Amino acid sequence: MLRAEIKRLHNQRVVWQEGVYKRSNEALYEILEGCHTLLVQLRAELKLRKQLNEALEKEGFEVRSNTSIELKVVRAIFGAENNRIHAYTRVLQVAKKELPKNWTLKEWIEERDGVEEVRRTPKTGPSLAEKAKERRSKAEAVLYDTDAIGSRFKPSDNLQPLEGGDYGFSVALVRVDGDGKAAIVFGSNKNALVKAVLTEAGKQIEDDAGSADVPSKQSKKRKERDAVLDAEDQDFDADIDLAA
Repeated sequence: MLRAEIKRLHNQRVVWQEGVYKRSNEALYEILEGCHTLLVQLRAELKLRKQLNEALEKEGFEVRSNTSIELKVVRAIFGAENNRIHAYTRVLQVAKKELPKNWTLKEWIEERDGVEEVRRTPKTGPSLAEKAKERRSKAEAVLYDTDAIGSRFKPSDNLQPLEGGDYGFSVALVRVDGDGKAAIVFGSNKNALVKAVLTEAGKQIEDDAGSADVPSKQSKKRKERDAVLDAEDQDFDADIDLAA
């Protein structure tokens, strides 16, 4: 009797896992995929980020300067604040750093065995301060010799590196006009500003270096299937040639 009941519940679990549960996860991954796509747009455009803040405030959420853009998006989409919201936020934050550029978010989450496994990704390695220092050192090494992104010019005094400062750089504020042309409208050699920009530059250099294509399971399967089909086509062509 007990054995039959366990077997019945086991079969019921299989139906649930392969049906409702699987479809539910697939639907969730599609929503998170949409959140990830939205985040790419928001990170690129200040105007959209301001609109998001206004929308959240209108819905009664408190918008703080230290609230991550990922949490803001998840709040806007899912509403209520709970542990799941923070799990989804963590998934989007990890994806920003680790999602290979030729993968979909759905493929990546499935590869990592689901939302909960991604959420548990350990925050190991150097501290934030140590990481920032590494990034500044990387940026200094790269940017001293890199090609300029605009025309070279004789700088004003406020664009001269700070005498006695820690860095041989200064910071420029650039305005882009309606005709698409840019102009430097402010400059500073303050150590704290240069330090912050070098840290961000080092992060960008690091991200660019780590964005090489990585094949997913799905893309591997597609390549294997294509290889089989190509081999079958070649065999078919060879048979025709022999028959002729």
